[in-house]
Amino acid sequence: MSTPPSNADLASTPAPQALEPTGVLQLDLVLAGGLPRGALVIILGPPGSGKTTLASQIAFAAAGRGQRALFLTALSEPTTKLLQHLQSYRFFDRELIGSAVQVFSLQQFLSQGAATTGQEIVAAVRQTQANLVVLDGFQAMRDLEPDVVASRQMLYNLGTRLSLQGTTTLITTEASPRDPAFFPEMTTADTLIGLYYELGGVRAFRGLEVLKVRGQALLPGRHSLTLSAEGMQVFPRLETRVSRSAFESWTAAASLATPQGRAAFGLKELDGLLGGGLTRQTSTLLAGSLGTGKTLLGLRFALDGVSRGEPALFLGFRETAEQLLQKAGTFGLGERLRAALAASGGLLFQRWEPIEVDPDQVATDLLAALERTGARRVVIDSIAEVERAVRESSGPARVSNYLAALLTALRTRGVTLLAIKETAKVVTTQLDFSADDLGALAENVLLLQQLAYRGRLHRVLSVLKMRFSSHDYTLREFLITSPEGIRVLAPDESGREVLVGLTEQQAGATEKVEPPLYQKASAEEERG
Repeated sequence: MSTPPSNADLASTPAPQALEPTGVLQLDLVLAGGLPRGALVIILGPPGSGKTTLASQIAFAAAGRGQRALFLTALSEPTTKLLQHLQSYRFFDRELIGSAVQVFSLQQFLSQGAATTGQEIVAAVRQTQANLVVLDGFQAMRDLEPDVVASRQMLYNLGTRLSLQGTTTLITTEASPRDPAFFPEMTTADTLIGLYYELGGVRAFRGLEVLKVRGQALLPGRHSLTLSAEGMQVFPRLETRVSRSAFESWTAAASLATPQGRAAFGLKELDGLLGGGLTRQTSTLLAGSLGTGKTLLGLRFALDGVSRGEPALFLGFRETAEQLLQKAGTFGLGERLRAALAASGGLLFQRWEPIEVDPDQVATDLLAALERTGARRVVIDSIAEVERAVRESSGPARVSNYLAALLTALRTRGVTLLAIKETAKVVTTQLDFSADDLGALAENVLLLQQLAYRGRLHRVLSVLKMRFSSHDYTLREFLITSPEGIRVLAPDESGREVLVGLTEQQAGATEKVEPPLYQKASAEEERG
């Protein structure tokens, strides 16, 4: 039986390694702080996955902080061509070349064997006093030692000698991140970063996975990765960010005071149906067919918050800002919306073109915007585009987990969410949302319908679910007119016969709707 460590043993335990920032957006979050100083880091992936770009970006970031970086190329590409390629990125700084960033070729030493090449690398690091060294194209050195044991020993010796000098070593090599044939050599690394570059249909997907970081609680799984003129940018998988115990530490906005009372729409009859408005820090699915006024109702919700001094965010995938202003102007909300969208107006509009959307990039930008603005109301129009993006990038099995993580992230920040979604039929009597992922996860569900009754269409609004509040079960007609906009009718304005007929029609279409007209559910019944 082992004995517990003594106080002397604990006192002699080495302090944790200092972490160096990578200079790559969000990568430090995935790495739980950055790269350990003096670590041996291996970046592996297929051709074109961005290994050299990622290592170069980290090197230039280190040089920008006043450190010295040494870039050594094997047989990957000549140094002149490497520098030419790097010039297209904004992180490249020509003035650092030859001073803080040194670039050498190892090609002349490779023919002399692995041992000599390793000695030359150590000598070059000493000569330049490099804090960080990049060995680009390790596969060329690996060919010098085809034996796995010898190759692993070469990596171990190189990493150890450079670590003793306080130098962080980045090695790039071509390999599948999860290829078992490469695992024996990878045991010598302190950090393993795998890059993916795959084709799904006609669309290319980039990804990053940190397979290993000694002594750090990394964010597991594959994260989205983009390559642009800015260089590499990582978008952490939303589920991992939310599930971490340290979630509250990077959601400082959650500590802000939540507004009192309900989150109202500013429509008397609708707010009355909801018991005064939506309950705070909940998520609401606003479902309806085309042309039922979902976006207009979403604008009313956001603008009502702004009028009460609550910052709001409108995340749109359909209309542009100009189109929203045009729509709002038709229904008497143009001036209010224009004022809200102005600087310090209280409403932030985020627009995504619904083409090859990355769901983790959307989540990253959304959460960053909430931190900047402290928004307490969020409208997503339409959540169907987010669900489609998740299915296309990760498969249908992830949709429910992603949505659950999104709702948790917003609730933790004190946000009240209104998510808009289209129903399949223009004229429908279907009220069952049990198979809808968001319908099951959200605390509240509102439904806008067009129902045919006695030869004409009626726009009808109903509250299907409010998990933490009493609410009115009755159907209510609503009108959309210009310039008045949406007006929910009181029961006596529709006529009892019409409402009774519509209610009976709904009850006949589904067994789930049985309450008689004007019945209200108590809070106790709802919680049950």
